[in-house]
Amino acid sequence: MGAESGGRLYLQRVSRCHCFRSAHCGAHFPAARHSNEGSGGKGVKEGVKRWLGVAVAVLCVGASLYVQNLYILNVLILAVISAVLAVSVNLLVGYTGQMSLGQAGFYGIGAYTVAVLTTTYQWGYWPSFVMACLMPAVAGFLLGLPTTRLRGHFLAIATLGFGVIANVVLNNWTALTNGPSGIRGIPSPELFGVSLQYPNFFLAFALACLALIVGLVDILVRSSIGRAWKCIRGDEISALTSGIHVHRYKLLVFSLSGAIAGLAGALYAGAINFVSPDVFDLNQSIMILITAIIGGVGTLFGPLVGAALLSFIGELLRSLGGLRLVIFGALLVAVIVFMPEGVYPVLFTGFRRNRLPVSKARARRPAA
Repeated sequence: MGAESGGRLYLQRVSRCHCFRSAHCGAHFPAARHSNEGSGGKGVKEGVKRWLGVAVAVLCVGASLYVQNLYILNVLILAVISAVLAVSVNLLVGYTGQMSLGQAGFYGIGAYTVAVLTTTYQWGYWPSFVMACLMPAVAGFLLGLPTTRLRGHFLAIATLGFGVIANVVLNNWTALTNGPSGIRGIPSPELFGVSLQYPNFFLAFALACLALIVGLVDILVRSSIGRAWKCIRGDEISALTSGIHVHRYKLLVFSLSGAIAGLAGALYAGAINFVSPDVFDLNQSIMILITAIIGGVGTLFGPLVGAALLSFIGELLRSLGGLRLVIFGALLVAVIVFMPEGVYPVLFTGFRRNRLPVSKARARRPAA
């Protein structure tokens, strides 16, 4: 794609260069997709898994209406919210390779958007719900403008700073957020004339939201957008040379991740009817990240498995008092050591990343 004239090399732009496949990206682009899908067997299995997921989602929504124990209902609602948060951070960490320690900031912005608009400005829950998704999306976009140029621990520190700043604002802007005392009296939503103040109905609504989010993520990951994210995760330099606008795709994933975390905040505000800054601190951000890692980052259902495990194990160990944290920490270390890919890839797909470095792999190849 170049021509020499007078001792100079002139480079020409390659049209449709984003359709090439980079050897370092681990992402399949449109030009290579047809050859990879020739057998059709993998596509059939993936289709069966998706329909099975839809069936499980429908069953869970229906079964939630028959749960009678109030304690179990509250635990399930919080577990679903935790799963939504894990899905949001999985977009960043799992699919794009962008470390985030500020997810609780988006979570808090979404929750306080609903709280302030419904109590101070007398908005309805559903307009507030929409704004709770838009405001963190804008915050994610603004955060991404300077931070998408960063990598590794520099990016982690930048996002950590965002989360800390958001928590400080929620604590100290007393005129708007009521400071450490929080905001009470958040109204429960109504859907088609049915009040969701009853935990059964709200759990069904939260599960439906989670299913829609997982479906949206699945569509995005299988599209050219998802392939670009995976290429960025694999090697940003290769992504750039393949014609991918890395900065633009990073801004998109930061915005989407913020919107999903804000939706989780809206669910939390509607379920608990009370918000306070201590819920959206650094510990919450770390817990969200751990949930995704334990379940399996870079997988569709891994964050859901991680949220279920951590939520229910935490409740089972609650009666042990201070010993609960010790046992809980030991279990986390054991999972990270023996299942570094996460629980879902190991137990449900039998997948193990047992890859050799490129140099060693080439060395072991038999000579032709």
